[in-house]
Amino acid sequence: MSQSSISPRRTVLVTGARGKTGREVVAQLRQHPEITVREGSSQPGAETAFSWDDPGTWPAAVKDVDAVYLMRPDVPEAPEHVARLVDLNPDASVVLLSEQGADGLPAGQWARRVEDAVTGRAAGWTLLRPSWFHQVLTDPRFYRDDIRVNRVLRLPSGGAPIAWIDARDIAAVAVAALVSPAGHDRQSYTITGPEALPIQAVADALSTQLGVAVRADDPPPGQAVEGFDAWTTDILIDLYERVRTGGFAEHTPVVERVTGRRPTSVSEFVAANLDEWR
Repeated sequence: MSQSSISPRRTVLVTGARGKTGREVVAQLRQHPEITVREGSSQPGAETAFSWDDPGTWPAAVKDVDAVYLMRPDVPEAPEHVARLVDLNPDASVVLLSEQGADGLPAGQWARRVEDAVTGRAAGWTLLRPSWFHQVLTDPRFYRDDIRVNRVLRLPSGGAPIAWIDARDIAAVAVAALVSPAGHDRQSYTITGPEALPIQAVADALSTQLGVAVRADDPPPGQAVEGFDAWTTDILIDLYERVRTGGFAEHTPVVERVTGRRPTSVSEFVAANLDEWR
């Protein structure tokens, strides 16, 4: 093999390396021998210490990396945190995990400000705007236990469909941009599954494959945010309102166009994870 045919080594920092998408990005990046993966996490024993709560960990984590997979921190200071991190290494290309519909939000809205912190500072960037993750259905912090114990999927949707997407498919798009940034530079990708389904259809898929009835419950948004702090309440109320008005209903061909394979459907995800709800 000639020297010119060997891809140069590149270093990629993955923030939130043990999160839903982060661990999948790490696993898929490791299939590329030309990539050195720097796993950033706040959890004990992390390969690279990185915590949004500790700015002292940021400089070493981002030093000399060629690219960053930036999982947006869900805190009020996220726009400022992201701006400071990007400023530490503005030459690194950034792949930001944002959210579906962020481009349609008012300029001063929190999610838009996070995106602006990247696009206004990084030399190269790609924005990922995924719909709701399949994995919230198996996460005990979200819907898993209510499905398992009470046999109910409770989400304030107003009956509107959601274009559910698997975290592994989001990661596949992210990895494509991290491995070959020039081909995805300054692109914004709305990432969705193959179809948009209301929560009743998701509950039906769970019922059919589990062999027990799972009920769909569509409470008012105010009921679903009881007990949260004021900032989180505001963010969730806005999120649920966008769901109810069809803000997460659009489905796109991005996964197949970027990765060459179709995204995972809700039914396929449910079939592969039945033990989570038994």
